[in-house]
Amino acid sequence: MTITRRHLVKVFGSSSVGLASAGCLAPEGAGSNETTTGTETLTATAGWATEIPETPPNVSCSAVSRPMAEPVDRDGALAPREYPGRPPSEPAGEAALEYVTTFELAYRQNAEMIANTDITTDGERDSYLTRFDISVQDSWVTAGPANSAVVRLQYIGSGTIHPGMEFDYSTQYVTYYVDSARVVRARTTRHGFDGADALDPNPWADGSPVACFEG
Repeated sequence: MTITRRHLVKVFGSSSVGLASAGCLAPEGAGSNETTTGTETLTATAGWATEIPETPPNVSCSAVSRPMAEPVDRDGALAPREYPGRPPSEPAGEAALEYVTTFELAYRQNAEMIANTDITTDGERDSYLTRFDISVQDSWVTAGPANSAVVRLQYIGSGTIHPGMEFDYSTQYVTYYVDSARVVRARTTRHGFDGADALDPNPWADGSPVACFEG
């Protein structure tokens, strides 16, 4: 087994201009405010890839939970971002990385919308999200058990809350288990990160189901 590791700086997100009506990830090259630099290399199996169990995470689809933001009826407000649909039947490589990055962007943008929306009746003290981005700094992809993929992202994020307050947060680490029927997410920050050679965060030990698909 090999790990595909990509060193990159890739910015995903948008101001309200591009996504206020659509609420979904813009196609590449069509106003997505996306820039990419970096190279991809294959590295020999080491560290956390050898810690991956031989069976999927033991999670219940009845426990699926993810942030679902409501639209904000204000000029300049970001729309909720749609989650991607069913994963590829055999997620791997670039397809798995793209799926997880899209899912994580939707997860964090919707969570920030919920946390930072406060609409008043007089309209004078409204707060709502007008910009949100994540910048993926590094990523790792490896095969999981039985036609699945395990993807880890290292990223930072920032945004703007009406009427102009900027925010950002420290380095985040998120690991996804993805197969054709389920998506499991685990997250930590740089303060709790055990290092690049550990399966951390660990979807088997600390993951939560964020999507399930029938059939």
